Amino acid sequence: MTVRNRLASTFALLGFMLAVPSFFAAARLGALRDLAVRERARHAEAALAIGRIQADLAELDRYARSYVAAPSRELRESVFATLRALRGELTQLSEAGFDGATSPFEVEVRRLEEGTQVVDSLVLVGRLNAATESFFSIQRGIRETRTSLDALAAAVDERAAADFHRAEQLSTSSRGTTLLSVLGALVLGALLSVWTARALWTPLERLRRALSQVAEGDYTTPADLPYEQKGELGELSNSFRAMAQRLAELDRLKAEFLAVAGHELKTPINVIRGYTELIEEELAAEVTPHQREILDRIAEQTRSMTRMVSHLMDISRLEAGDFPMEPEHVLLEDLLLGLQRATEVLARERGIELTVEILPGAPEEVEVDVDLIRGEVLGNIVSNALRFTPDGGRILVRAWAEGGGVLIEVADSGPGIPQDHRLHVFEKYYQAERSRAMGSGLGLAIAREVVEAHGGRISLADESSSELSGAVFQVWIPAPAPIAAAATSDV
Repeated sequence: MTVRNRLASTFALLGFMLAVPSFFAAARLGALRDLAVRERARHAEAALAIGRIQADLAELDRYARSYVAAPSRELRESVFATLRALRGELTQLSEAGFDGATSPFEVEVRRLEEGTQVVDSLVLVGRLNAATESFFSIQRGIRETRTSLDALAAAVDERAAADFHRAEQLSTSSRGTTLLSVLGALVLGALLSVWTARALWTPLERLRRALSQVAEGDYTTPADLPYEQKGELGELSNSFRAMAQRLAELDRLKAEFLAVAGHELKTPINVIRGYTELIEEELAAEVTPHQREILDRIAEQTRSMTRMVSHLMDISRLEAGDFPMEPEHVLLEDLLLGLQRATEVLARERGIELTVEILPGAPEEVEVDVDLIRGEVLGNIVSNALRFTPDGGRILVRAWAEGGGVLIEVADSGPGIPQDHRLHVFEKYYQAERSRAMGSGLGLAIAREVVEAHGGRISLADESSSELSGAVFQVWIPAPAPIAAAATSDV
């Protein structure tokens, strides 16, 4: 599945899982609203009907009393109209859903209708005394009917309370179900999101590590990238593999070019140097001071070109991993004293104090290629210090045990290295203001390769870590296995 389809499916499922509880809650709320509206209308109608029944009973009592006392057609019609109205209110209560509660009341109304018929028949034949006696029975029926009406009102109230309780239950169940549904949707959504994130994060993290390796110069393509996967991740992995292979090929071609160019340049440079020496030897008596100066400059530039070509060849062979190294056990004191002897003449000429110190507890021996460590690493650092340390300054070389090895520090009293150049001094071909005099900009890069080939490390330390004010370089070299433990214990 492609990244686009995976994300689209994830968002669609998340939307669906969140929409289901929402639709359910909306449906339950709609049902609750319908119940509230329906029951409110029914209870309102029942309350109004009960009120009208009470009024009809009062009018029936008044109209019947007047009809017996002073019979007339209008009063007779009012009595029967009131009975019909009373019957209509009962019908309305039954239609409102209270037919079970109106059954006793209907019996009382029927008795009122029958009693009224008796009174009416007596009044029509002129038997007013008998009609008056029958009217009293109607009054008792009206009182009994009012009592039944109170029971009917209580039944309506009970029905309203039951409906309210049912609505409350519906609301509670809807709220609980909705909350559970939302919680379930959130949990499933979180699991789905984690699944999607892991499905995307794992290959992206592998690709990130692979890119970091490429940035560090390792062009090996890892086998765990999703090269066969369809979609964007597979295309990105294949593009990365093609890029890494291309960079590896370019790096190989560059190394071959440097090696071939260095080898081919050596011949004309040696020829130029040989002819220069020949001219100096054969024509020494006839060379003028100006010619001598020209020959010296030619010789100096020839030596500079020889060093540059040698550096180019060294860096290409170090990167290719076929640089010959011959590590041997050597006394640390001999290594540093040899460095001091090689540079003290130039230091003495400029009045620079060159001091070598070995602190107590430092390993007595180290296993290194003496020529490489002394010449390409420590010699390079000390030579740079001599270039930038003012006349009458000071250079301090110290060694002490640290972390199962020996740490050699070279500090000078020169101007130091600007902050914005400190991160780049070990990069190939980089030339800052302090390093432009170094020539090709490969000296410190070669020193780093040599130290790392010995299993050590080289760094530019903080200037405040030394008693001198200039640059501070530190070289750490692991001690040989037999003395590593002893060096660590001494520390």
